[in-house]
Amino acid sequence: MRPARSIVVAHGLRQSGVVLLIALIALVAITLAGIALMRSVDTGLVIAGNLAFKQTATQVGDAGTEAAIAWLAQNSANLANDNAAAGYYASWREGCDVTGGRTSTVDDDVVWQAGAGGAAACGMVAVPVPSARLPDGYAANYVINRMCNAEGAPNQPGVYCSAFQSTSSGGSGSTKGGASYGQMPLSGTTQQYYRITTRVEGPRNTVSFVQAFVAF
Repeated sequence: MRPARSIVVAHGLRQSGVVLLIALIALVAITLAGIALMRSVDTGLVIAGNLAFKQTATQVGDAGTEAAIAWLAQNSANLANDNAAAGYYASWREGCDVTGGRTSTVDDDVVWQAGAGGAAACGMVAVPVPSARLPDGYAANYVINRMCNAEGAPNQPGVYCSAFQSTSSGGSGSTKGGASYGQMPLSGTTQQYYRITTRVEGPRNTVSFVQAFVAF
């Protein structure tokens, strides 16, 4: 009877070893799954945070648009020529890359910040949006371009502008409410178009560009 009892004990030891091995494998698998889940959650939170900062930066761009509109309204009688100190340029500056993403070999970017280089082929320097208009942690700068091919009065020879004209009376030959291009010989109220470009910097190196067109 003793030999048979010895065989039973050895068989039980072998079973205990297999169960321990399976338990260790399961523990490792659960640990790896937990780590993967934590990393997935962390990545999702980072992406959600970045999207929130990006959306906020885009919304902050409205502050630059509002500041530029206020400047245009205060200086409506002096918009025929450049005013670099105010970030205003009386032409559309076709050679400028206002968002810095069009070319990489030519220095044609707007100088968005002092000492940031650029403007060799562009010549435009942005001005800061007053901090009172911005939330904490954000900075913004803007430039204004009159949508004309050159400086000068819109009715000056050789100066062509994208403009909006409205007439006081209707009729089959009326251009009321219509947009046109050129020197606008028709009678009525003519408004020039202006492009406002705002660059916003926010937390986590967030950068956003916002453009708006207004008529004055």
